[in-house]
Amino acid sequence: MKKEMKDWKALQDRLATVADDKLRVLLDSCEVQFDGQYQINASYSDYSRLCQYYPLLETVVHDNLGKHVRLNLKQSVPMGTYYDDSIIGDLALDFELGANSVSDAILRPESIAAVPSYTLRFVPYVGANAVLIATALRQAFYRASRETGADQLYPKYGDSVKIDVRGLLKSLGGAISRASFFRVFKHGDMDWFVTRGEPMHRVKNGQVQREANTYHYRGILLTPGDACDLYDWLIRNNLSEQPIAVLSHLLDTRRDEILTFPFRVPDAEKDIAFDQPASTHEIIEKALGNQKLDPTLAGLADRVAMHLVRPESFLAVPWYWFHKVLPTLGTDLGVLYLMCKNCCYVDWAHGKDRNSFWVPGGLTSLQAWIRNDSLPKQIPHAEQSQRGRPRKENINQDSAYTRNWRETKRQLASEYLCRIETRQSETGTDWKLQVNDVQLTAADESLKQAIYGFIYAPPKQIAGLPMQELMQSPEFQQSLLANAKVNPAQLCHFETLAKEGICNNDTLAHGLICHFDTFVDGLNYYFETLVEAGICQFETILNILFKLKYASFFNKNTEFQPHTAVTDDDEDDFCNADILSQVVENEEMNSDWDYQSLFSVLDKTYQEQIRLWKLEKITIAWAVQACFSLNIHQPWSLAIRRAIDLRKAPGGPAMRMAELPMYKFKELVESTYHRMEANYFNPLQLTMSGGQDLLDLLEMFDNVEDQKRALRRMRDTFGLFSPDND
Repeated sequence: MKKEMKDWKALQDRLATVADDKLRVLLDSCEVQFDGQYQINASYSDYSRLCQYYPLLETVVHDNLGKHVRLNLKQSVPMGTYYDDSIIGDLALDFELGANSVSDAILRPESIAAVPSYTLRFVPYVGANAVLIATALRQAFYRASRETGADQLYPKYGDSVKIDVRGLLKSLGGAISRASFFRVFKHGDMDWFVTRGEPMHRVKNGQVQREANTYHYRGILLTPGDACDLYDWLIRNNLSEQPIAVLSHLLDTRRDEILTFPFRVPDAEKDIAFDQPASTHEIIEKALGNQKLDPTLAGLADRVAMHLVRPESFLAVPWYWFHKVLPTLGTDLGVLYLMCKNCCYVDWAHGKDRNSFWVPGGLTSLQAWIRNDSLPKQIPHAEQSQRGRPRKENINQDSAYTRNWRETKRQLASEYLCRIETRQSETGTDWKLQVNDVQLTAADESLKQAIYGFIYAPPKQIAGLPMQELMQSPEFQQSLLANAKVNPAQLCHFETLAKEGICNNDTLAHGLICHFDTFVDGLNYYFETLVEAGICQFETILNILFKLKYASFFNKNTEFQPHTAVTDDDEDDFCNADILSQVVENEEMNSDWDYQSLFSVLDKTYQEQIRLWKLEKITIAWAVQACFSLNIHQPWSLAIRRAIDLRKAPGGPAMRMAELPMYKFKELVESTYHRMEANYFNPLQLTMSGGQDLLDLLEMFDNVEDQKRALRRMRDTFGLFSPDND
C-alpha cells in the first residue's frame, strides 16, 4: 500500500503538466486512500468541482498506474436528517407547508401516523388500548430510525427509543389516561410488542431523577392464532420431510390459504400450539420437532415473516383523527374503525375503490374483534327507517342519561361506520359495513364554513384588501400572531400593540398598518362568536389563513387601497401613533380643559356667565350633542342657550364625553376621524376612554358620510385642527 501511495504522489506532479493549477489545489485539500483502487475523499464544497476533472483523473491514473479512481463525499448525511448550513451553503432547499383548501389546512393530510396493518390483528387478543399504545410507539421507533438512515420501513429487532409518557399519551389526543397506560403494562399486554428496559436515573441539582422509560422492540411476531394456523399448515404439508421445498411453496401461497381473514379471534380449541405471540423461526423450529434451523432455513423463515406480516403495509391516518376524533369516539370504537378501514382499499389500477366489506358472522364477529359485547350494537343502519323504534318523548328521568349517551355514541358511530346490508350465511347473519373517510368534527366544520365566508363573502371594506400579499408578508404574519397571543378573546389594533410594547411603530409601513387594523376588525366581526363559544381561537384561524396564502381564491388585487383616502401630504398625520403622541405632548398629559382658549370664540358676556355659574362641563356636553344634530348650523349657539337656560346637562354619551380629560377627548376624536377618513372597517377604538359613547352618537346616522360630517363638525367646533390643515 505504501508503494501505491508513493506512485500517487509522483502522479500528482505529472498531473500538473496536463491540467491547470486548480486541480492540484483540489487534490491537496482532499484525502486519498487505496483499497484496490484510489479513493479520493472530498468535502462537500470540493466534491462538485472535483467531479469536473474525474474523466481526466480516471484516464491518467489508469494509463500510468493501471488502477481506477473513485470519488467519495467525505460528509454524507442519511435521508430524513437536516444538513448544516455551513456545509451546503446556498444549495439548501427551504420548503414550507401550505394548503389548497380550508379542509386540508385543518386536517393536515401531510401529517400522518403510520398504523401497521398487521398490528390491528392483535386487537382481539390484547384490546384497543394496547394496540393504540403500540401504534404510538411505532411512530417513535420510526423517528428514531432516522438516525441510522431512512432505509428502515419498519422498526427492527433490538431497536430502542426513549419517550415521555405524557408525550406519548398526548399524541393519542388524551384518549388513554395515565392510569390506563400503566395498567396495560401491568397486565402484560404490551409485552407482546415491546419489553421495557431497566429504569435509569441521573443526578440533577443534587436530586436523583428518573429518566424516561426505554422500550425495546421485539421484532416481527405473529399473533397466537396466526402462529397456530401457520403451524397447522406446515404440519399438513409435511415440513419435516422437505423443509426447503415446503417453505418455498409457502412463499407462493396466498395468505388467505394459511391465515384467517379479515381477523383471527382467539379460539381455545384451536390455539393449542401457541398461547403467546411467536416468530416464524420459533414456529418452524417447533414444526420440525424443535430442531435448530440451518442458515438456509433461517433465511427462508425471514421471508415467510415478510410474506405473512407485510411489515411495509400500513394504514395512513392523519394525526387530526387521533387528536380530535379519537377522544370523542373512544378507544374501542376508534380502533374498530381502524380495523374496518384496513379492510377497504383504494384501487389505482382500475379506479374501483372499496369502502364497504362483508363481516362474516356480523354482530358476533365484531364483538369478538373488539372484545366488547355492547359497542358493535351501537353501529347504526345507514337508513334512518331501519334504526329501530323511534325514541319515546316521555321517558323515565333515571334512564334519560343512559339513553342520551347511547344516542350520542350511535350518532358518532354513524359518521364513520354504518350497516348497509345483511345476509344469511353458514356463519350466521353477516353484516355489510360502510366505512367513511376521516371527517372534520362539528366544531371544525363550523370553523371551515366561517373561514370560507370570510374569504368569499367579506364586507365591502375588506373585499378590497390584497389578501394574498398580506398573508405572504412575514411582518404582517408576526404582528397578527403576536396580537392573537396577547389578545385571545378579541384582537386589538396596531396602535394598541405599539403602546404596549408588543410591536414597534416601524414594524409595519403606514399602509400596512391600515390594512392590519381593517383585517383585525374583519376577524373580530366574523369569528367573535366562535371564539367566545370556545370552538376555535384566533391563533388557529390565522395559522389556517397563512397556509392558504398561495391558494387561488385569495384576492390579489392591489388597486384598491383602503388608505388612499389620505393624501400623500397627510401621510405623516395619518400615523395614529404620531397623532396621539402630538396630542399628548401638546397637552402635557394635563387632565384640565383650557376653558379660556376653548370659549374664546364666544361673546365675553356668555363667557362670564358660564364661568360664574360653573357651566363649563354642561356647555361642552351640549356642544357635543349639537355637533350630531346636522340641522343646527352653529353648535355653540345651541350649547350656550341650553346651558344658560336649563343649567342642566343633556346626560348620556355627550355628558360622559365632556367628563373626559381634554387630551383624551382630543385623542378619541382625532383617532376616530383619521381612521374613518381612511375607510377603516371599524374606525373606532373601543378600548379607548369614551369609545363606546362616541360609537353610540355615531350610530344615530344611517350612512358613513353623515358620520364623517359630524366628526368634522366636532373638530371645527372644539378647534382640534384648523381648517387649513385639513
